[in-house]
Amino acid sequence: MPNDIDHNSSAQRRSAKLLTAMGIFICLGIVAYIILTLVVNRHTPANPDTRYTGSNGVSVYYDSTIWKECAMTQDPSLGTVLQLSTAESADKEDYQTVMFQRGDKDTYEDFLAQSQQDLRTAYGVIKPRKANITVEGATVTAVRCDIQTYYAVLATVQYPDGEVLYISGLTKLASINDIVNLVESVSLS
Repeated sequence: MPNDIDHNSSAQRRSAKLLTAMGIFICLGIVAYIILTLVVNRHTPANPDTRYTGSNGVSVYYDSTIWKECAMTQDPSLGTVLQLSTAESADKEDYQTVMFQRGDKDTYEDFLAQSQQDLRTAYGVIKPRKANITVEGATVTAVRCDIQTYYAVLATVQYPDGEVLYISGLTKLASINDIVNLVESVSLS
């Protein structure tokens, strides 16, 4: 009988040590995740060197080493938009694209909700969360949507005179800094 008690006691000590080690391992994983999230999503300053004003009156100040393509395009669902892309083709691993559509508050009933629904329809599950983007002299409402291996940035930039910019961005990168910097440089002319 005393032998069984001693055996149970040592088994409990081993179990307690194992649970403690597992708890420490989980805590270290959580800390590593938080640090990596902060590193990847930190706001890095832009180095804009080029200004472009599209025929729709949208002006952006951008870094031409990142944004290789900048032109007015005709999108089937959005109409005439200013589009900036990091490459001609979406085949590249670091591909990013942003479209700027000018309108007013009546152009869409709810641009963010409608765009998120379109993404859900196309990709299934998306994880939207609020994004903090500021544009001088305007009110910005923005979300970042995690979509499988992509990230979408959707934003409305509303100016006091009623003009609204509807912005859709897509990136394969884990960081949305390039898109945020581009959106924060936008203005109307």
